[in-house]
Amino acid sequence: MDAVKLSQFPKTLIFAILSHMLQSFIFALTAVGILVVSHIFLYVSFLKFFTIESSGIRHLIGGMLIFFPLGLIGIQILAHYFDTAISRGLFYFFSLWFGILTALITGFLIAWILTGAGSFLHINISPLAIGIMAAAFTVLYGVCGIWNAYHPVVKEITVTVKNLSAEWKGKKVVHVSDIHLGFIWGETFFEKLITDINGLHPEAVFITGDLFDGTGDKFDYVANDLSKLAAPRGTFFVTGNHETYFGVEKSYSLLKNSGITILKDEMKKVDGLEIVGVSYAERMTKKSVADTIRKIPGYDPEGASILLYHEPSQIDEIKKAGIKLELSGHTHAGQIFPYRFITSLVYPGVDYGLHTDGDYNIYTTSGAGTWGPTMRVGTDSEIVLITLE
Repeated sequence: MDAVKLSQFPKTLIFAILSHMLQSFIFALTAVGILVVSHIFLYVSFLKFFTIESSGIRHLIGGMLIFFPLGLIGIQILAHYFDTAISRGLFYFFSLWFGILTALITGFLIAWILTGAGSFLHINISPLAIGIMAAAFTVLYGVCGIWNAYHPVVKEITVTVKNLSAEWKGKKVVHVSDIHLGFIWGETFFEKLITDINGLHPEAVFITGDLFDGTGDKFDYVANDLSKLAAPRGTFFVTGNHETYFGVEKSYSLLKNSGITILKDEMKKVDGLEIVGVSYAERMTKKSVADTIRKIPGYDPEGASILLYHEPSQIDEIKKAGIKLELSGHTHAGQIFPYRFITSLVYPGVDYGLHTDGDYNIYTTSGAGTWGPTMRVGTDSEIVLITLE
């Protein structure tokens, strides 16, 4: 591209692209750095607590701890280009490794703390015994986490929505988010999820983004399964950040024969209830959710309203826009311990569960599926059943 053509680009767009590239580079560098440090920590911990002196075994452990992070990074890239049984299997394996890595780090951190405490108190504790304890912790963490991920629970809550019409009072609606259909979560899981939702007999179903994970290209089942949702007042969908990775138009195309209502920065008024849907911002762009809401034709800030927006952000502005109930996801509630501490810092007070501030309510779900490892530790995969009052 020559200088003349480049000068025709809006400066704000150029700045946004450069800013996005810099953020992506910093994120990638940070992620790689964390992986390197964490695997070095594991290597030192294995040698310490299992007293490994054999050079052959040391080289084997070191090689594995190099192979796993490289495989994790590599398969995340390849998954966007190849959809085969082998790529799906490798994706599952290396994604699971991230969960096991978290368990091992947690277990060995506890082991080092116990060793330090024993030394301080002059108590002789066998390093091997502590190492075995860390290994047992990892196994328990992994087994419980995998089982938990495959068994979503129903979370029941009641929300008071100001100015709600009589047609909706006492009615139940379902909220699901972050299903992440793709290499890991597929047709069998989705069919069961649909069956479980129908068993709750909701008046309406709200899907707040990340229906698709961004991996895979075998989704012939999605529209047919969604068409089976028995919600008399409709099923409504907005995009999340993973739809922007997967392709927003591709997502819409897969849903066009599903019978659900896709809300693209728009509103549907159903029996007096304003159902407002704001799409997730496209990559390298930003959007004001509150300004988007105010520009929607017919929106009444004094009316009873439900906002579907993927991320629990811009809370103060959304509240000022008059929204009565916001339904969000995105955070996974940290998904596996101890990452809930991170999501609670990024989204203070609203990273999970129901939060009420005056007439404004927000429920952030932990999600029905998972991203990365098929594990849930300290959180649940959930279907949210909401009674409106």
